[in-house]
Amino acid sequence: MKILVISDLHYAHRVFRGFDEGRAWYWLMKIVDYHRPNILLSCGDWGNAVSREEFYELLRKCVVLTIYGNHENMDVLSSLYNVKSSTHLPVLMEDGEVYEISGLRISGINGIVAPRGGVKRGVPRKKPEEYLEVARKLKGKIDVLLIHETPYLPRIHEKQVESVGAKTALEAVKIVKPKIVFNGHVHWSPYSIYRLPYHTLYVRIDSSQQHRTYALFYPDIGKIEVWTNLEKHEENMV
Repeated sequence: MKILVISDLHYAHRVFRGFDEGRAWYWLMKIVDYHRPNILLSCGDWGNAVSREEFYELLRKCVVLTIYGNHENMDVLSSLYNVKSSTHLPVLMEDGEVYEISGLRISGINGIVAPRGGVKRGVPRKKPEEYLEVARKLKGKIDVLLIHETPYLPRIHEKQVESVGAKTALEAVKIVKPKIVFNGHVHWSPYSIYRLPYHTLYVRIDSSQQHRTYALFYPDIGKIEVWTNLEKHEENMV
């Protein structure tokens, strides 16, 4: 089995900081056609230009499971269903629900953390306790955790501020202790890989047009590869 993992596609009809985000969907489809994954996992931030018509082109190629981040078209994401699944499987994952695929247990925590929670630009945000409540439901139950919020890891994220969101995300990962956690949200560099003290492999990736980076996960052999465009950077064992 081959799993493609992305985060922060940021598909939008604009040029942002010198990068044409309108090319993001074309780039994604090119990557999918090249690698031909069985499953695509996303840590959110698809962007506001995502349409049902384009998304169903992707869904005809592979199963897609995603959490939402903080830059989304929630109306589109919440309406999508997989067409290559034998079950009635929504694309948008439910908080804390465990999805078992070929023996691999996958789950996610949607959104980012805001001290007061609420909704911004149509996307819900979680209070810290709400975020940790989902984590406690998943403790010891899963292999793969998807989050959007970036855990507080100043050793590898030199520019990171010790925010409520970052500290909450790190606490959530400590509670769940999955074999591997994927996230995005920040764009300081193409990717980060780090082995946490409790043996969880942490992988952050930036699939925006600035860095165009993604991961390939081979669960049958426990291998993670990090790629930019069609070039492999490195590989690690889970």
